[in-house]
Amino acid sequence: MQRRTLDEFKKLNPHLDAFWPYLELLNKESDRGAVLISTGFLEQQLRDVLLAFMLDDKKVAKLVDGANAPLGTFSSRIAACYAFGLISEKERFDLDQLRGIRNDFAHNIHVSFETQSVINRCATLRHKAHDYDSEKLGEVRMSPSAQFRTAAVALIMSLINR
Repeated sequence: MQRRTLDEFKKLNPHLDAFWPYLELLNKESDRGAVLISTGFLEQQLRDVLLAFMLDDKKVAKLVDGANAPLGTFSSRIAACYAFGLISEKERFDLDQLRGIRNDFAHNIHVSFETQSVINRCATLRHKAHDYDSEKLGEVRMSPSAQFRTAAVALIMSLINR
């Protein structure tokens, strides 16, 4: 089987063009930055999913964009995408958990991935990477930060590939 280079892979998958800058930035960010950029990216993707299923009309676009847009918040976009059958229950659950983690980080400067409420939310994520045993590495345990990051990336990939 022939292995492709990353550049070849990117060329064959232009729908991922918006993903690469996010991933590059994610790998450089602090935990707080990773939470904020990941949830911001997800919020934008939910907007795009909603618009893809709506009429192409400026009046309709006002439902998701602008001041006081009914579908302008992360929570309303999650709820609408779920209600319209555009995301699964598993995706809705994780998006709500990530939104809660985002709110914790955004509204409290003392929150970290060592804060119990954040640890608890990360533990419930369904799209996270799980702990595993490796012959080379031994016992590999995913930290709450790794659980958050892997769940966010998995959800982003799921939404991009719609």
